[in-house]
Amino acid sequence: MLELDPSAYVLGRPTGNLADPYLGTDLTFGGARLDGLRIEKADFTHCTFANISFKEVVLNSSSFLNCVFVGCYFRRAEVIGSRFIGCKFLDCNFSHIAIKSCDFRHSSFRACQLPFAEIRYSLPSEPNLLEELARNLALESSRLGLSSEARQYRMTEIRAREAHLRAAISGESQWYREHFDGFARVRAIAQLSVSLGNRWLWGYGERARILVRNFLVLGLLIFPVAFWLVRDGLVHTRGSDIRAIDVVYFSLQNILPAGVESGVRAVGPIPRMIAGLEALFGVVAVALFASYVFRWSLHR
Repeated sequence: MLELDPSAYVLGRPTGNLADPYLGTDLTFGGARLDGLRIEKADFTHCTFANISFKEVVLNSSSFLNCVFVGCYFRRAEVIGSRFIGCKFLDCNFSHIAIKSCDFRHSSFRACQLPFAEIRYSLPSEPNLLEELARNLALESSRLGLSSEARQYRMTEIRAREAHLRAAISGESQWYREHFDGFARVRAIAQLSVSLGNRWLWGYGERARILVRNFLVLGLLIFPVAFWLVRDGLVHTRGSDIRAIDVVYFSLQNILPAGVESGVRAVGPIPRMIAGLEALFGVVAVALFASYVFRWSLHR
């Protein structure tokens, strides 16, 4: 992705004076300190704010439309009921910021991010807009080494995407009915199915315990029951009758890469098919678990 020089955002915008009544259009504001001020009903459109200190500022009921914030300092600022529509935040500091009932639709962040706990109640309500913003913040959080924050944003992004796909499938609004008809709706069904399967199988790669739970349920319950129902197609190397414990060991032999010998063989077509399916699931589960461990080690 091409990185744009932040100085490009000041081109064609004359310098303005950042002072009460805090209004402006197509202006550049730079190098100002507003520390500790209370700013009410500010209204800026297509403006650039460069190296502005908003430290401990209370920003209330203000509006910023298509504005750019470059290297701005928002430490311990309190932002209340304000709108940042289509804004860009580049290399800003949001340490200990408080955000209450704000709107960040169509905004983007680069080399900075907002704490999830603060923005979670100010995220867009529209699923497609929420997905876009959450993805951006997840990527930036990851680049900054904030693995816990990145994970929360990723889960928010996934849930928003699933809500978006459900709305597309059901034709929830006129917009969805116009943009998702025919093949597009079929594709949305397929995408939602894959996402839900991902959730069920291993928690979107974020929850290893779900993968382990499914592994144990299938290996110790589901597949043993299936083998017990078709036990006439199983034989024991000792020639003895197949017992319940034998099908459990046989299931573990199939699903685990090595280490379990059951002495049971599948001779019938259906038991062989079930054994092959279980072996395939075992390979996939091990690969997914290895992927989870690798990703975890990178985040650490």
